Amino acid sequence: MSIKRPIQFNVALIIGSVETVIAAALTSFFLWGLLTGQSKVITAVAMLTALFAGTTAFLAAATFALYNLKRWGRSAIIFWQLIQISLGYGTMDGKMANYPLAILIFAVSGVAFIMLLTKPVNALFKQD
Repeated sequence: MSIKRPIQFNVALIIGSVETVIAAALTSFFLWGLLTGQSKVITAVAMLTALFAGTTAFLAAATFALYNLKRWGRSAIIFWQLIQISLGYGTMDGKMANYPLAILIFAVSGVAFIMLLTKPVNALFKQD
């Protein structure tokens, strides 16, 4: 018995999957720099690598749980979108403000956040 998944769910799932792949790519980038000796401050790059590895693991687990219609996966992806929105707000501050990046972060995170809170998606996670 398969459950028909609404388009809103599929959009949010795709966004979560893309975010997971990007986090994995960033982890690989920093790990490559660490292993090849390209970093000038090894401890900083090691910490960034560990941070991105943890982020990748969190996003992969949450996206997989969302795909399997686990309630905690939906909550975790919503939480991640809120974290990204706060990071997007920080991107707009200071001398090195990057408004296009902030707008992109707001748009992508906002879409995923809103999609996961729509009525059709809520119905998927309704407890019986």
